[in-house]
Amino acid sequence: MKSNLLQLILVLFALAAAATSPNLFVAAQAGYDKLSYLAIVFLIPSIILLAIVIIIAAAGGYRNLNRQIAIGLLGGILATLGLEVVRETGFRLGGMPGEMPQLMGVLMLDRFAMGPNWLSNLIGWTYHFWNGASFGLIYSLLLGRPPSWSGLVYGTLIGIGLMSGPVVVAMGVGHFGSQFGIGFPITVILAHFAFGLILGKFVAQKNRSAESLWGRFKSVVL
Repeated sequence: MKSNLLQLILVLFALAAAATSPNLFVAAQAGYDKLSYLAIVFLIPSIILLAIVIIIAAAGGYRNLNRQIAIGLLGGILATLGLEVVRETGFRLGGMPGEMPQLMGVLMLDRFAMGPNWLSNLIGWTYHFWNGASFGLIYSLLLGRPPSWSGLVYGTLIGIGLMSGPVVVAMGVGHFGSQFGIGFPITVILAHFAFGLILGKFVAQKNRSAESLWGRFKSVVL
């Protein structure tokens, strides 16, 4: 029972750490504070927290939990690569107003007035892929080994959340790209389809002995 409870606590901390990064860009675009400030106050501590969770899990012999974390992170990175193929194609065809990872880097280094440089681009792309890894980790820890089609649902929900939130308003395209054109929602949805498809297949194949959050919760309370 104590072992199950500790694993559940570690999972909850890992989920909290993973959920931090994607929400910081949204919070910055909503005007709560600069992304450069939020990264220092929240992003860096969240990464440290996740590292602590992995260390404790390793020390406690929870290999399956760390494997589940690793699969989620790697699956998210691979899925982001797929997303980028679609997003970049859509951008080149005029379906996007700009390079979002480039914007992230500019905001992260607080150089919006100066524009991007090689360092801001590097940081922006790193942050973008870390967000993808974080979404992958959340998916892996929440669902364990779900059917691969659930990844499509998950990816679609992320895309809808993006288009209905403050990010698109700050970008000047309006909710669901209403002020930009039909190419924007098509690009976003197809890109997140690709993300969800790759993530869903990868996690379904690799998380063979993984447990969902609900399964861990039941093992503690029942």
